[in-house]
This record gives sequence, structure tokens and C-alpha cells, in this order.
Amino acid sequence: MKIVIAIMLFVSFSHFSGAQNANQLHAFLSDSLDVIKERAQQQICATRYMEGKLLLETDTLPGWKGIPVALYEYSVFDKVYQKKLTTQVYMANANSERLARWIISTCYTITGALDKEDTDMLIKSIRSASGGQFPVQGVVYEDMYGTGQKGYNFKDGVTVYLQKDFDGDISVINIDNIARTGKYARIISTTREQYKAYGGTKDTTALHWLTAVREEYKKALQSDTNLLILSWAKQNLVPAKN
Repeated sequence: MKIVIAIMLFVSFSHFSGAQNANQLHAFLSDSLDVIKERAQQQICATRYMEGKLLLETDTLPGWKGIPVALYEYSVFDKVYQKKLTTQVYMANANSERLARWIISTCYTITGALDKEDTDMLIKSIRSASGGQFPVQGVVYEDMYGTGQKGYNFKDGVTVYLQKDFDGDISVINIDNIARTGKYARIISTTREQYKAYGGTKDTTALHWLTAVREEYKKALQSDTNLLILSWAKQNLVPAKN
């Protein structure tokens, strides 16, 4: 009888605790959304250099059916070689409100609070890792080392390395032409190890990492939480405070 009562008390407490947490998160989302949204707009969205000329919008891209994806043409200037480089990329960028919801829910879930130092760190990390840009398919130009612009092929938010290279036709960045993937997933450089450590259940081996990232990100676009950001924050947000 004592065991039954103990189990009932545990279940009741867990239910109460879960409801309390949900209520607190809802309160943070209601009270702080506008402030974090404005910061996300100014500090992340405003830095999106790949949102150049909009060529088309579609929700029928393979693997992304039902999700709005935009094709942009954009240019960067290579200061080392003194020339302009132009390319194209499909992107599924979250707006400032969605980014704000992810930031708020991540901070509360990981730390139990909503401290400015934590929201600052997430905003800075997202901006540094990606500018909040999620390349679905195409080329991302970056000058990471000051040695000139380099074009990186991307598929489903991850750098990919092709079996056969191409000359400007991003349609060849497809699963049949990908030899291997990079380590980090947009929009905050989540690794396979971080994803698995946080409880991610999808297969992350070899090219399956692309599917895992794509499906988690698609889910996040319709949610207040983003498992990829939570996975990164679990290993980076709390240690940074200790």
C-alpha cells in the first residue's frame, strides 16, 4: 500500500512540476517575446548577407514539401582577389519571432531562468555560426581566415563534399553526388555528439546526419523549441556560467 501511495505521489508531483514548468515558459514567452524578437531582428536577421535577390519561393522542394523555402541569388566581394562572386542558395530562414521563441525556450529549459547574459550568448553564437541562415541547398561564401572568399556546398543545413564538383549549377548538390558531410549543423553549429547526448534519436551516421538535421529543423520551424539549439546549449550554455 505504501508503495502504491509513493508512486501516486511521485506521479502527482511530476505532473505538477511539468505543468509549473510549462506555465513558467509560457509566462516568459508572453512577457519577453517582443524584447528578444527585436534583439534577434537587429543582431541576427539584419546580418543575413545571403538574403540577396529573391528568385523564387516554393514549398515543393524534395525533402521540404510543405515548408516554404526561398531561392536567393547573392554576391560577396573578395577583398583578397578584388572581385565579386555571385551564387545561389535555397534557404529556410526562421523569422525573428521564431528565433526569439527558440532562444527563450532554450534558456529556460537549460538554466531554469531567462537571464540576459544567456540570451546574449545564444544570440551571439547564432550570429557567429550562421547569421541565423539555414542553407537548404546551395553555396555559402565565407572568408573565415582572411585569406579570401571560399564557396562551401551546403545541403540541409550542413556542409557537404561532392563526388563530382560543378560550375554554378546547385542542382548537383544532391544526395547522389555527396561523398561526405561536415561536422556542424546550422544554425548554431550543433554536432552529432551534442545531439545524441541531449537525447536525439535519429540516425546521425554518415549521410544520415543530413536527414536528422533537416527533420529536426523542419519540426522546429513549427515549434517554440529547437532540439538542435537545445543540444548545443546543454554543453555550452551552462559551462560558460560556471
